[in-house]
Amino acid sequence: MPRRKRPIYSNTYRKRRRWLLVAAVVALLAAVGLGGWLWSQRRTGVAKYAVRGVVVSQSDGNADFQALQSEGLRFVYLKGTQGASFFDDTYSTNYEQATGSGLAVGVYHYFSFDSDPAVQARYFATKVGKNLGTLPIGIQVAFYGQYANKPPKKAVVAAKVRAFIVELQRYTTHPFVLMGSKQVLSDLTEVASSAPRWQIGGHPGKQAQYWQSGTLKAAGTDYTAVAYLATTKAFKAQLTN
Repeated sequence: MPRRKRPIYSNTYRKRRRWLLVAAVVALLAAVGLGGWLWSQRRTGVAKYAVRGVVVSQSDGNADFQALQSEGLRFVYLKGTQGASFFDDTYSTNYEQATGSGLAVGVYHYFSFDSDPAVQARYFATKVGKNLGTLPIGIQVAFYGQYANKPPKKAVVAAKVRAFIVELQRYTTHPFVLMGSKQVLSDLTEVASSAPRWQIGGHPGKQAQYWQSGTLKAAGTDYTAVAYLATTKAFKAQLTN
């Protein structure tokens, strides 16, 4: 009985089908790998820490603090004052709403090299009053404007911030945290050495308890993102009544 002859394209068809199957498997593995990579990217930076929060000021508009808490954030820092004459327009409203949201609340002052430190401290105490929240008062020091290209000498920075702290402690015994870039924090090494540090940008150094980097999207809005770098237990231990 004569053997049936296969079409000349039979082997080609089988090879093509095998190639398509291999290509499909490779594409699937690539998709899974890409998905894993994207997920890992979402969990880097501030997002990978258990205790996360945001910084809020009048430039963020009306914040939904209850929604922030519902999305897993643990704390919020509100801008209170800047220099000796600026009071955040939304501070009072934000403070009232944030304290009822379940979030731990802190307030910070943006330090000015153009105003007397003692006057700034008195202004902060007058405008914020007893609405200090349960987190340490933030003292943010930055080399802004003309100081960005020509920062003050280390001794000058330390002396001015120390003067602010001394005056501030006349009004409150509330703890505080020093906020700034690695360069700024290095200039403040000998200022209130027992106070926690809040590093802005860069890779967090060993001295940092807080790290501010990038943004977190919460309740449909991008906020300045902050992480507390130690444990949840340690975070709770620093809260005041």
